[in-house]
Amino acid sequence: MKCFLLIFISLINAACAQSGKPSGDLPSQLVISQGEVRWLEFPIPKENSKLVCRDQEVKFVKKGRIGLAFVMESYFSDFSPFTCKVLSQGVTVSEYYFNVKERPYHSEVLKVDPKKIKLAPKDERRVIAEQVVLNKIYSSSLPEFLFSESFISPLNSVVTSVYGNRRVYNKQKKGQHLGIDYRAAIGDKVPAANAGKIVFSGDLFYTGWTVIIDHGVDIFTVYGHLSKTLVNEGDIVKRGDLIGLSGNTGRTSGPHLHWGTKVQGQYIDGFVLVEESKKYFKN
Repeated sequence: MKCFLLIFISLINAACAQSGKPSGDLPSQLVISQGEVRWLEFPIPKENSKLVCRDQEVKFVKKGRIGLAFVMESYFSDFSPFTCKVLSQGVTVSEYYFNVKERPYHSEVLKVDPKKIKLAPKDERRVIAEQVVLNKIYSSSLPEFLFSESFISPLNSVVTSVYGNRRVYNKQKKGQHLGIDYRAAIGDKVPAANAGKIVFSGDLFYTGWTVIIDHGVDIFTVYGHLSKTLVNEGDIVKRGDLIGLSGNTGRTSGPHLHWGTKVQGQYIDGFVLVEESKKYFKN
């Protein structure tokens, strides 16, 4: 009888571990890789509450007694596991354990205009000035989700460069491709991946004619190398609304659409955001 009970308890613990539900007093366990997000729903008390991951507060949306948030892991992760805690008046009321799993990324070699690699002094000044503007934009996200549907990919064409590829430009400059490139001819229609507010529509040194959408709670999408933008700052758009035409502006090796997704200050894989958003939002 004692042997049977031990086997039964072991099976229950194994089932809990596989389902991601806590066993005993252990926190829920989730798996995330560098450059990814995970959807998190958690109960919150009536009192003021906070979500803290890696000792940093993460914005979330309150729906009654439930908190809704995306948890991000940087592409430049050191693969250390971390815990997200729900705090109420400084006391931990629940916690969620994230195990960080390494994700393999590939390499690619590109040839672009040498002037886009070794910058002239005036171009360096321009890049620095643009970064100041972008930093301000990315630090001023609206506090609520501006969307009520899941995210979609902006194009259904062939992906010519996936998120995370290590890149070598002109056999000399190394970097990372922290977005998704779609095959597109000059003038192809580009829709918004979700509802939000246009917070930038203009020309940038690296991404050329660019549109940036704030979707709320530190979630942004970026549409680069456009031939033309069709929206203005302050416009409110719905998922699927036309925001620009694809092109070949900025630092490119040919016409295409660059789609970037930024969550909590880090560029992540947009395809993962699309799939994770389906866990709560309808298509």
